[in-house]
Amino acid sequence: MKYLLSLALLSLVSFQPAPVCAQDGPSAADRATARRLATEGQVALKKGDFDTAADRFERANDLLAAPSFLVRLARARVGQGRLVEAYEIYRKIIREGVEPDKPEAFKRALADAKQEVKAVEPRLAWISVNVVGANPSAVQVTLNDAVIPSAALGAQRPVDPGTLRVKAKAEGYQPAEAEVQLAEGEHLPAIEMRMIALPKAAPVASAKKDPIMDENGGEESSFMSQSTLGYVTLGVGGAGLVVGGITGLLAYSRHQDLVNTPCAVKEGNHCWVLDPTPEKQEEAQQTEKEMNTFATISTVSFIAGGALAATGIILLLTAPDDPATTAGTATFRPYVGFGTIGAVGSF
Repeated sequence: MKYLLSLALLSLVSFQPAPVCAQDGPSAADRATARRLATEGQVALKKGDFDTAADRFERANDLLAAPSFLVRLARARVGQGRLVEAYEIYRKIIREGVEPDKPEAFKRALADAKQEVKAVEPRLAWISVNVVGANPSAVQVTLNDAVIPSAALGAQRPVDPGTLRVKAKAEGYQPAEAEVQLAEGEHLPAIEMRMIALPKAAPVASAKKDPIMDENGGEESSFMSQSTLGYVTLGVGGAGLVVGGITGLLAYSRHQDLVNTPCAVKEGNHCWVLDPTPEKQEEAQQTEKEMNTFATISTVSFIAGGALAATGIILLLTAPDDPATTAGTATFRPYVGFGTIGAVGSF
């Protein structure tokens, strides 16, 4: 019995569940998918369909990183004319190398990369971009819409051959732009992006006018007060009445001249003089014409002057009290009545 108990305890102590192996690296499905994509990429590469080939090899390498996929991706980039990317892919393969225990396909890809990079490197074009007139760190420079870091400005930079458009912009400066054509292997002198500062906007003057100060230091509207407008209107109306009176007197004088002229026939204000000579007849007609003109002016002046004078009186009578009418300040107001005109005030 003792022997059986010891054997049971030994069995419990020695028993341990087998560990579950954790999955390391891509799954079997990912590996199969990567191989399928690589096969499609190789077919497209042979047909010269470099865009499809680059897509397939890039996706295959994302699923299963392998130098055999990368070297084919580099060849597709060369076919696309993207020599800088191809050059960097070749350099990545060479830099990372291949361990001795890796498949033969990996070692063959490394050897191909070392040979093919030698053909790509001389085909690269090189430029440098300098910023003049502004702090380079404050200027955004782009090359074919890709931003060039400020740390790379002024340094030689590999580019793909073809048309290059360089743009520079910064706050407070006019945008600058340059376009150049580069052949394979060409090295251009530095491209200068000259930044010109924009003129500073002049401060906008305030449209508000300074208020008019009254006698007591208070602010009044810049337009004339009702009292002032009343005086002005009354003055203009009075002038119209004066003009009406003067022209009325002149019209009356011309009328008397016609009355005192001996007429052969008289009909109303029309007079046919006894002396039939053209000079006398013309003189009578001129006198009649002047009489009518003065009479018309007098009538219009009396009507307009009376209306303006009445308006001025109304404005003065309805104007608010003037704070200036304090003790020791002389004030006056004109008045016009039936048959009378004058002024009242305090002194």
